[in-house]
Amino acid sequence: MSVYHRDLRQYISKKTTLAMKAAVIVLNDIGEILLLKRQGKDVWGVPIGSMKPGESMEDAASRELWEESGLIADDMRLIDLLSGPKYVKKYSGGDEVFFVIGVYAAVGLRSAIDLPAQSELSLKYWDTGNLPVMDSISLHLLETIKQQLL
Repeated sequence: MSVYHRDLRQYISKKTTLAMKAAVIVLNDIGEILLLKRQGKDVWGVPIGSMKPGESMEDAASRELWEESGLIADDMRLIDLLSGPKYVKKYSGGDEVFFVIGVYAAVGLRSAIDLPAQSELSLKYWDTGNLPVMDSISLHLLETIKQQLL
């Protein structure tokens, strides 16, 4: 944090907000889960993103799936609605955002991707028993819904 921001922080308190997000679970025919690695990050995660004003959570899930994977689903089936202290992002200045996350299963994919198992792409199907290093929110999300995926 810069000296300017540190000095400014003594006059302005930290801000805590809520944000609505939609996460999408995509499983292939053999039960592997689609994960992506965001640019500049060394961890993997599920397709997830924030709702825009006026957008339904289902529409946000569909949009995020398309933006992050190029896949289109015929339907989004709600798996769970998650919130609480495991789903928070804390910034160095003290601000924090608590997420309410609608977790959806993508149903009826109309386009398909075929990724070789050895590929080093930022989009890949993973065996649910052998997942890579993941971001904390995706990790907590998958731990919470694990029973519903089996």
